[in-house]
Amino acid sequence: MLHSTSVSAALDDLLVVDLTTVRSGPTCTKILADFGAEVVRVERPGETDRGRVFFDQADLHRNKKSIVLNLQDARGAAVLRRLAVRADVVVELTPLRIASSQPALDHIVAALESGKHVITANKGPVVYHYRRLRDLARHHHVGFRYEGTVMDGAPVFNLFQETLRGARLLSFEGILNSTSNYILSEMEAGRAYDEAVEGARAMGLLEADPAMDLEGWDATVKACLLANVLMGGRLRPEDVPRQGIAGLDGARVRAARAAGRHVKQVARGWREGRAAKASVSIEELPPEHPLSSIGGTSNALLACTDMIKELLVSERNPGLRQTAYAVYSDLLAIHEGRLIP
Repeated sequence: MLHSTSVSAALDDLLVVDLTTVRSGPTCTKILADFGAEVVRVERPGETDRGRVFFDQADLHRNKKSIVLNLQDARGAAVLRRLAVRADVVVELTPLRIASSQPALDHIVAALESGKHVITANKGPVVYHYRRLRDLARHHHVGFRYEGTVMDGAPVFNLFQETLRGARLLSFEGILNSTSNYILSEMEAGRAYDEAVEGARAMGLLEADPAMDLEGWDATVKACLLANVLMGGRLRPEDVPRQGIAGLDGARVRAARAAGRHVKQVARGWREGRAAKASVSIEELPPEHPLSSIGGTSNALLACTDMIKELLVSERNPGLRQTAYAVYSDLLAIHEGRLIP
């Protein structure tokens, strides 16, 4: 494990290029800066004038050994094409889209094919193209890591792919969307659905497209991602049974609470023969269920394996720093030579 002093030494010659349009980006680059990386901020990537200024600015740091590009906007592709030749690591953090073709995929493929390590917290490219991207990274002997795609900074993929080697994941169930869980907790406390949604918006919890949270897409993508990566599945989110919390009756939530149960959005994955299956549904969990007490913005994953039976991983009220930490930990893993989980 790297201590803070050795981390600072490892990142001291790192130049971070921050193309910021999503919430976790500034926090991520601030963490890197705290450990000695130099951060160049580009607020409107892709514009010709800014691109030239940015390129000149980067040229001032020729003694730096690494450049990290945070591609958080589709316009960042133009900057990537101009600077990929000088980058060692590309950090892809554009917003989630439910589509197999998207700018994020183009960013990642371009980076891997040019011999650059890639770190992403964007679920879309990984859920649709995991095998392709993994194999492309292996072919070019570069890193491809994605810990931040599920449960922020909690070690999910690292846990099952690196720590629990030899254990076969048989099934999982989890509360994987913090926004929906927060809204359900607020409704349980007596707030109306619309009021709880506005509260989540005010806290900055909603995705750029609120339907990703409210209609269950975010949780569904995460369930498919876990099934595809950890269980060998080939699931597409649009083909998976999905229930969101949009329009959920507050009376149902409060009635369940009065009866000692909690209404939760539960993402599940399981094996059927050689295939992996997944679903996302609104359920009333009894008090003895391990996920029943997960409230607020907390999330949790209950996994069943062939070796250690049940294992619960929970993250309590995560914030932006936890998401940023996932990217940071992936960067350290690549620095240590652990290129692919």
